[in-house]
Amino acid sequence: MSETQKMSHPSLDTREPTNKQLEVFRVVYPMFKDEVFKRREQMIQLIAFASTFLMLILVTLLASAPWTESTVSTRLFTISGVTLFSGLFAYLILQHADRHRMAKQQLIELEKNSGLYQDGWQADGNTFFPKNWQSDWTADQSVTIYLAILAAFTILVICTILVQA
Repeated sequence: MSETQKMSHPSLDTREPTNKQLEVFRVVYPMFKDEVFKRREQMIQLIAFASTFLMLILVTLLASAPWTESTVSTRLFTISGVTLFSGLFAYLILQHADRHRMAKQQLIELEKNSGLYQDGWQADGNTFFPKNWQSDWTADQSVTIYLAILAAFTILVICTILVQA
């Protein structure tokens, strides 16, 4: 087959990006990068606030005298409030986690389309980013840990309310 008859693979295409494509990349890439970090930070702040609040409730309940005059309805109302509070924060954490995941996927797609995972970016022929960066984030267990902490504090507060009977 002669040189002119060979078909080129799209990933080996050496076309230079247009100025418009570069400008879009320069604007969009930092936005998604910032979104990834911002969502992670917001999840951390949410779990820190919820944990602190539940810990304060727990310490207050343990430091106070047992509820001698509380009724079943008062306990149920208190347990319902703690459960709703924790449920709201779990929902907010999951919402931020979903947006974090979407931004991370888009960021990786931009990096792939820019060829940052293809060999030849560096002088030694390696990629600009390690190839495992495309998938390592999927094994991140931080959201599970956040929700486990929230559940543990919620259960501790509810058990303390029930024990103070």
